[in-house]
Amino acid sequence: MNRKRTDIFERRHKLMDMIRQAGDGQLNVEQAARLLGVSAVTLRRDLTLLEEEGKVRRGYGRVSLAENEPKNQTGPTDIPGRIAQGAAEFVESGDVIFVNTSRTALRMLRYIEASNVTVITNNVLATNIPHRSDMTIILTGGEVRYPKYAMVGSVAQEALRSIKANKAFLGCSGLSVERGMTTEHFAEVAINNLMLTSVSGPVYLLAGHNKLGWDSNFTSGEIHLIQELITDRGATQELLQPLQDVGIHVHLV
Repeated sequence: MNRKRTDIFERRHKLMDMIRQAGDGQLNVEQAARLLGVSAVTLRRDLTLLEEEGKVRRGYGRVSLAENEPKNQTGPTDIPGRIAQGAAEFVESGDVIFVNTSRTALRMLRYIEASNVTVITNNVLATNIPHRSDMTIILTGGEVRYPKYAMVGSVAQEALRSIKANKAFLGCSGLSVERGMTTEHFAEVAINNLMLTSVSGPVYLLAGHNKLGWDSNFTSGEIHLIQELITDRGATQELLQPLQDVGIHVHLV
């Protein structure tokens, strides 16, 4: 496959991810085109091809996944969805919250029922997530890194240094007493650490049981910076006890 065809394939793969994250009918074509570095005409051509391949459905001003494509549904086996819903219950009216680039944390936005919440995030896709009309979403700015659409670098860091949130809701690649919160992406370490340390209230870590006791590549913050863990009922007491022993409150969903 030549370079041009590879670029087109990767762009359409990213576009499918954006549609999944946005939810049915919520994709902003103009914004998606800017993020992918193409014109709106090119993006609509991509959507036409994906529709012809049976991957998406299009209506007037709407784009949704085809019935045979996996969606971000919340059901008995949808652990990230249950964790996202559980985390949303801890958001109160008037809260200013940090949300990092975790897909689970990002899904929280669609479930928040509290009014007048302000979300500070370094994930570009946050504006495509369905949310309450009185929710304010503030993007940090910065260099956009794929595949997570994470804004990183000095601009994002400087923005976070000027903000004090009262709660943080963060996802991770791994969590252990020894290494704390870890991530696979070095560029996100500084951002995650600022969110951990620039908060006046509790830090909620959103992590499935498969991430507990697991260390990823880079440490974002030590274990003492985390007060609350929201995880699924697949977490055994053997996994949870070391975290509880250092004072972390566990919420099973």
